[in-house]
Amino acid sequence: MATTNSVQKKDQSRIATHILAGVCHNCGICPYANRKPNSAFEKLMRWHRKWCPAWAAHIKVYGVKQLSQ
Repeated sequence: MATTNSVQKKDQSRIATHILAGVCHNCGICPYANRKPNSAFEKLMRWHRKWCPAWAAHIKVYGVKQLSQ
């Protein structure tokens, strides 16, 4: 029974990671910020990426996102 719970938790975690990665993958905010170099918004987004759970999930699932889209 413990093994089943462990597997279910891993599956739920994997699903949540993919959902967050999808949010980041389809988000246009980072590319928009990078088109405005040295702006306050771009600096805010650069800081935000350090702790953003969607960015961390994206890196885990897809690798580093090309931000200059």
